[in-house]
Amino acid sequence: MKRRLFIVLVGLAIVFGIVFGLRAFVNKQMANYFENRQEPPVTVSSIVAEEAVWEPTIPTVGTLRAVNGVTVAAELAGVVENIAFDSGQSVQRGDLLVQLDTSTDRAELAALEAQLRLARAELKRQGELRRRGTNAQADLDSARANAEQLEARIQSQKAVISKKAIKAPFEGKVGIRRVDIGEFVGAGQGIVTLQQLDPMLVDFTVPERRLGDIESGQIVRLRVDSVPDTAFTGHITAIEPSVNQATRNFAVEARVDNQAGRLRPGQFVRVDVVQPQVERHVTLPATAISYSPYGDSVYLVTEGQSRPDNGGEGEASTEGDGKKKTAKRVFVKVGDRRGDQVAVLEGVSAGDEVVTSGQLKLRDGSPLTINNEVTPANERNPQPVNK
Repeated sequence: MKRRLFIVLVGLAIVFGIVFGLRAFVNKQMANYFENRQEPPVTVSSIVAEEAVWEPTIPTVGTLRAVNGVTVAAELAGVVENIAFDSGQSVQRGDLLVQLDTSTDRAELAALEAQLRLARAELKRQGELRRRGTNAQADLDSARANAEQLEARIQSQKAVISKKAIKAPFEGKVGIRRVDIGEFVGAGQGIVTLQQLDPMLVDFTVPERRLGDIESGQIVRLRVDSVPDTAFTGHITAIEPSVNQATRNFAVEARVDNQAGRLRPGQFVRVDVVQPQVERHVTLPATAISYSPYGDSVYLVTEGQSRPDNGGEGEASTEGDGKKKTAKRVFVKVGDRRGDQVAVLEGVSAGDEVVTSGQLKLRDGSPLTINNEVTPANERNPQPVNK
């Protein structure tokens, strides 16, 4: 009985030994496989970092304003007799825009002129009588004063008639007319807007900390959404001497030529105030930068020693010497952005090859396959695509 039990125990020990030994062997083989298995290469695009010359600018936004812009209004009340312009027409200084009815005013002028002729005749008669000594000096003075008063009233009446011929105060382009023939307009009522479109002024503000960087005569570049492919160049003409206490900004005025008439008052503009010095920066496409709370980083393309291939999928790109390309993560310090490009102040040197897309699948040492058939945008001044 004891012998049989012993044999059973020995048999069970052998069976368990075989099971556990086989399991340990399989685990060891799997560990060796994963340890020596080559990571499949990640397909990415890349670019060689270059050094570029940038003009430092102060970016801000502003509003366009006509150098002269008014709403032409009637100074005196009256009925519109004639409209001498078309909406949207260009006019010269002094051109007639609207004529108000002056029939009553001209009749009053004719009556005053008749009174003046009578007063002058009376003044002449009083002068003759005074030379003969048959009247008093007061009679002559009264006649002269009456004639002079009538002359003043006639000048005043002529001014009234003149003001009812409403003319353009300066050269420019009129807007849409707001009155019709036969309409009664009151004093001060707007008739049409008039804007002088060349040159144009742009009003913008700059933070007070940049006060020392702004001077009269500095070049500014403007961009508007209506003409996205054109940068307009102007210069600063005036700087507000005081800083706004509420916003801590100060106002600046610049002037820009507008001979083609593509800028209009009231438009929103993006303004870059060009600084006199130039800067050199290593630049990369914005897509090459991985942003995170722990620091911004990029992946460099480096030559690395690959681990033995044991069932890996695909092959990494290699150079002529057979070395495979791998990814190396480095932290960088970034600066200003211009269009699609970002200035890299630290971490990347000119000539370094940097991954521009596909970073989400990468880690340090990841093998790479470079495919630059499609690359991210890398324009300093990108132009919008019209759809």
